[in-house]
Amino acid sequence: MAHIFKFLDMSGCVLHTIDDPEDQLPIPVYRQEITIGSERMRVESVTVSSTNRQMYYVRVQTQAPKD
Repeated sequence: MAHIFKFLDMSGCVLHTIDDPEDQLPIPVYRQEITIGSERMRVESVTVSSTNRQMYYVRVQTQAPKD
């Protein structure tokens, strides 16, 4: 079953959308650190859409890049 992940910042703005048609990505978990491109983020919450059970809203806290 294909999943769609919408990564939102703490104010609710969409930062990234990842379509996973092959269902290869794991569902993120609380406090997990994720890197997309050069952006590092920490997962604050994961919720399933009430209208589309394959869509996950992943609220993240962005982090400053490591030097």
